[in-house]
Amino acid sequence: MSNNKQIFDIIDSEQGFSRGISPYRLIKGEFDVCQPYFRVKKEEPLDSPVAKKRKKNKPKNPSNADLDTQKRHQELRPQLALCLEQLPEIWPDEWKAKTTPTIIDPSADNEAQAVDFPSIQQMVETAQDKFSFNTPPDKDNDLHVPEFELTLAVTVDVDIFSIFNTVYINKSLTDVKLLQFTPSATYLIPPKSSFLMGSMQNSLDQLGSHINKLGGADLIIMDPPWPNKSVQRSSHYETQDIYDLYSIPMDSMISNKDTIVAIWVTNKPKFRNFIINKLFPSWKLKCISEWVWLKMTTQRECIFPIDSEHKKPYEQLIIGRPIASSDMSLPESHIIVSVPSTRHSRKPPLHDILGAYLNSKKDPVCVEMFSRCLYPGWISWGNECLKFQHLSFFEKEESK
Repeated sequence: MSNNKQIFDIIDSEQGFSRGISPYRLIKGEFDVCQPYFRVKKEEPLDSPVAKKRKKNKPKNPSNADLDTQKRHQELRPQLALCLEQLPEIWPDEWKAKTTPTIIDPSADNEAQAVDFPSIQQMVETAQDKFSFNTPPDKDNDLHVPEFELTLAVTVDVDIFSIFNTVYINKSLTDVKLLQFTPSATYLIPPKSSFLMGSMQNSLDQLGSHINKLGGADLIIMDPPWPNKSVQRSSHYETQDIYDLYSIPMDSMISNKDTIVAIWVTNKPKFRNFIINKLFPSWKLKCISEWVWLKMTTQRECIFPIDSEHKKPYEQLIIGRPIASSDMSLPESHIIVSVPSTRHSRKPPLHDILGAYLNSKKDPVCVEMFSRCLYPGWISWGNECLKFQHLSFFEKEESK
């Protein structure tokens, strides 16, 4: 949903993640963020005990990173303010009506039922390193990438320890397939989708070879787990060294195409600068657009105060194309507005918005890296591609 001046797009994530997987759909409640995570506190009277105590705390001198973050915020703020001003005109009525979260059956604990694929992958890789005497493949030769086609409605003969370093494909144009490791560990595989699970160390060359054989990618979206102290403390997922991103075989994945490469990034200026000034040039890409994802509640409130010094209600998306590209159709700046997931670090689907700018409109090769779910028609890579594909995240629609 776009506004008239194309300043922003509203994304219905629940609808987007339910598309193309009939007779299933995402369970309701996954995007029911109805209240801000916190609001600005009212100022206490100057003579109150709280205010007097606060006056004793000397303000800290801002670091260079803090100053850079604030500078970037001031650059983005006018467009964000204009977006917030125009949102009431087109805010979905069904979101306005959602004032309290959907009550979900506590027995259906999706994440508790899900398999911890990263831990299993590490265990498998450790065993392979210890007991394998195979020599590494010659990078000058074509790398063999095993494939497994899911032809049955329910596949039960795949061992959970052999799920890695193989491309699993559902070639059906319309039918969902189920991949069952155990009765309580069943995963939904959308039509025309495929995935490759593995670590950066042992599966990136496989991914590059697989994409290259398809003629290269038209669109690559990645959501790297940027280093973050609070994330490390909460143990939601493993972070990585940013320089590991240099190992992504972008040449093989792009081939000769005018590929769009979009990278989600936190609001730390050093990561944005790293992508624009170091990573993109190393991949022979140039930054052509910088978009912002503005996170709102169903009641049209920012999840954090817009000028919060601690946490911003937005994340950034850096978009690049090959240096030789002359296609400048993507808007230089744009805002994506959506209600965030109740799950940690789940981004809104960008298929429709970015797909509109692809040169190859018929059967484009679209790839998501560091993926936590699958999409119809997409190739997904990472060490937890199936995280949000557990069957408990979906419900069957009643036939009409």
